Amino acid sequence: MNTTIGVVATDAVLSPAACRRVAIAAHDGLARSIRPAHTPLDGDTVFALATGAVEVPPDPGLPAALSPETGLVSAVGAAAGDCLARAVLAGVIAAAPVAGIPSYRAMLPGAFGTRAEGNG
Repeated sequence: MNTTIGVVATDAVLSPAACRRVAIAAHDGLARSIRPAHTPLDGDTVFALATGAVEVPPDPGLPAALSPETGLVSAVGAAAGDCLARAVLAGVIAAAPVAGIPSYRAMLPGAFGTRAEGNG
């Protein structure tokens, strides 16, 4: 029973529907970095936002039947998944023990080139 909450952001102009699609794609990052992920007891949630500071022109080769945002949403969604996976890993590596729960670094100090305390 664990919940992971993430936020991904882009400076591109995206519609609310495109932001939802990016958030869905970013969930891939959770699945790549957390085992198990998305169980019925988890509350895993990813939010996506777009500042709209950069207008990205639509791909001219995109079929007319597709939304002009399709290529951008695909690229931003893939990047969001990669970034979220890396962020989870960075959090695990940086975490410190809390409330008697050991951290990864405390449990496996050899992974960081150090020895556990008391193991001389």
